[in-house]
Amino acid sequence: MKNYIYPIVFLFLVSCGQSKESENREAVKKENIQDTPAVGTDPSSIAISPSSVEEIKQVYTATVNKLQSGSLDSTSFKYDCNGERRGTVTYFFDKGKLSIIKHAYSEYDHYSATDQYFVNDDELFFAHLKEVTWSFESGGAAEGATKDNITERRYYVVKEKSIHCLEKKYTIRSHSSDNPQPEQVQSKEVACKPASSLNVDFRKLIAFRTSSDHSCLKK
Repeated sequence: MKNYIYPIVFLFLVSCGQSKESENREAVKKENIQDTPAVGTDPSSIAISPSSVEEIKQVYTATVNKLQSGSLDSTSFKYDCNGERRGTVTYFFDKGKLSIIKHAYSEYDHYSATDQYFVNDDELFFAHLKEVTWSFESGGAAEGATKDNITERRYYVVKEKSIHCLEKKYTIRSHSSDNPQPEQVQSKEVACKPASSLNVDFRKLIAFRTSSDHSCLKK
């Protein structure tokens, strides 16, 4: 398995909790901020329940700022579904209220994903889903060369409905010296599909936190 895939998975270790929590904060920032421009974050101007793209950006930016400042607490659970699917779910809290869920997981050897859900007043308002599939290059490529096909999707959500959706795709090749920089790849607006599957996955992660069994997170 390539080294590229596994650093996205959070590791929650008590003995080095502070350093890992710092890494988690930076990872959330880097993976999302490029396509969610910061706007004014005066607390008095932030909507309690964001109902537009601009309000969602405000609440998102305020949440990331709290994450960076170290004011969010976190807890994690690792799971392994008989080696077929394994991952880590990390929950971030602001004064006891859930703010972010990060689910980093892999399936077999050729697929990994990081799903991040931003929460306000117990409601999902923004999601960033990133999936990576890798394979060996074919044809005249150097022996052992691989490529990662990466898809990132961003959803702006109001009352369990996606109101604005973005997507970008790019490929990283192991033997290329001219790979795209993910933050420089432009997202394109796409038609929003029904958010039912997004909401189902989100609710599963909500339920997983209080479950008595964290050995496997089923699809």
